[in-house]
Parts: sequence; structure tokens; C-alpha cells
Amino acid sequence: MSITDQVIYAPKYVTGIDDIATMNAWCSGWTIVSFDYHLFDYFEKEASKILQNANLQSFHGKEFKRKKSDSYLEFLKLIRSMLERGPGFICCTLLGQDWKTEFEYFCDRVIDGSFSDAGIECEAITNASKKVAAPLFTYQRLAGERCHGGSTLIYIDRHAVLDPLNFSKLQVHEKQMPAQLPIVAALRAYGRNKFPNAPEIERDGITICPDEDSYLVQAADIIGNFSTAFAFRHLGKISAQNDLKSELFEQAFADVLDLSGALGQIRISGNDLVLKEGASSFTFCIA
Repeated sequence: MSITDQVIYAPKYVTGIDDIATMNAWCSGWTIVSFDYHLFDYFEKEASKILQNANLQSFHGKEFKRKKSDSYLEFLKLIRSMLERGPGFICCTLLGQDWKTEFEYFCDRVIDGSFSDAGIECEAITNASKKVAAPLFTYQRLAGERCHGGSTLIYIDRHAVLDPLNFSKLQVHEKQMPAQLPIVAALRAYGRNKFPNAPEIERDGITICPDEDSYLVQAADIIGNFSTAFAFRHLGKISAQNDLKSELFEQAFADVLDLSGALGQIRISGNDLVLKEGASSFTFCIA
């Protein structure tokens, strides 16, 4: 077979994940932005241009610059264009404190069991894998309803305890292996069983980085922050900052956004969003 006849393998998706929490952390969870891997270079170049033209270092919802609102809107529209040009989805999910604690305990048990069976004894790698498990299991659940197989690279906002997954090597049965291999193997096994349509996470495909180093993580940050502002506004809480964020979010996504059911699960309590009684989570998606 000649070189020109060979099929060059590439993942189907690229995915950014960032933490999200309400003001007093009564609810917290993750925002996920996932789109066609072949659009990734274009997205990176266009995002860089927007930042340079705006004279900004990065896009952060909490550091929103009102005078640069046109640039934030341009970035939101760039994110939307990725979904228009190929497969993908955007989801934001908030969990109540009790349900998140229970879910993270479940993830810890899955990791402990699978790592013990595999003979993984490195505490730093085990603890780091536990921290990253909850958002990645969440990704699999959401992607399983919206994707059709393939694989994905993951970019996730950095936390100090996660660093070992980026840099360490494991010694198992006198053999060295990448630090990510056990968590990726656990995720693949769980995903194949529970969410067979979810893209598999690429081996060594998890990049943990400061959000200023990843436009994809910044995209997840902005979506999470601005969608929360949108929820505040539509539940009747007036704030100049939140109202502007909500307006920008609606300009970019209004015609494909339906929060009518999701907004019925949350309410305003003081200055914060909380889940209504009986609701364990709040999730909205754009696909």
C-alpha cells in the first residue's frame, strides 16, 4: 500500500471541560464543549485572532470586560459555528450538594476497584484519577445520548492534584506504562457497558492545563458562566453584569436554545441559584 492510499487515523471529536458552580456552591458541576476534531485547528486560530484584536489574554466569565462585549459575542458565535459545521454538542450540568457527593463517592469506588484489580498502587495517580473521573463519567453519559461512537481528545481545566496524570509514569508488574492508561482503561470499560454510543477517550488523550492555555477550556468556562447568567435573568434576578452576559448568550444561541424544562428545576434563593425540592440536577444542552 502506498503512503497516499493509507488512512491516517484521527479522533472524531475534541472536548473541553471546565468546572462550574453557583455563587455559594449550592450547586456545582461541569460544562462540556465537544465538536469535530477536524475543526480544532481552525477554532484555535480564530479564537487567537479574536483575543488579539480585543487585546485580551484569555476569556474568563468571572473576569468579563463589559467594554469588550463584542469580542465575547464573537467568541460565542465561533463556538456555535463549530456545531453548525460538524457533529458535537454543548452541555452544562449542575448537581445538588448531596447528589454530587454521592456521585463522586460512586466514582471513587469504581476507580478504587478497577485500579486494585489492575495492581495499581501509586497513590498520587489513583487520587488524581479519582478527581478527573466524575467529569469524565459525566461526559460519557451526556455524549452517549448525543454522539455515535468514535473517539475524543479531552482538555480539562487544571487542578494541582491532577498533575500526575500529565507527567508521571507508572510501574506495574515491573513494567512502565503511561499514567493515564489506568483511568482511560476504566473509562473505556465503563463506557462500553453503560454508554456504548459515547466516544472513547484516546489513550494519552487527556490534557490537563490552565484554562488560559486552552481556548477549548475557555469556551467551556464562558458557556458555563454566561448560561448561568441567562438562568438568573430568566428567573427574574436583575443585574447589569448578568443581564449583558445573558443578552450576549441569547444573541449567539437563542434560536437553538430551549431551557423551558430545565429552568423548571431551579429557583433563586437570595443571590444564588438552587435546585427545587425533588430535583437532583439541572442540565441543559445545545446540539
